[in-house]
Amino acid sequence: MTQQHTPLPWRFATKEEQMGYIGCHIMGANGRPVASTVDPLSLPGDLLEDKANALLILQAVNTHEELLAACKLALRFSMGDHLSQQEVATYTDQLAEAIAKARGT
Repeated sequence: MTQQHTPLPWRFATKEEQMGYIGCHIMGANGRPVASTVDPLSLPGDLLEDKANALLILQAVNTHEELLAACKLALRFSMGDHLSQQEVATYTDQLAEAIAKARGT
């Protein structure tokens, strides 16, 4: 049996969940800690970079399924599948939505 990852969506930890540690912590949907962008040698000014790293991880993980689906749709386009105009419009919208979500826009 394949081990399952922590349930999505992942999110930033609240101050209470951080247990006094400085940095950015990521929690799973089940409330369990998943990752931390804390570097023990970080200076207080490094917190902005830690937060940016955590945001990138969250975006990548939380948009994984949509991006995978978008890649499968793009593959269908590239393989020359015969799609109706309605299918093309629907798939184009899905691709644009997945890209926007991954960009955080």
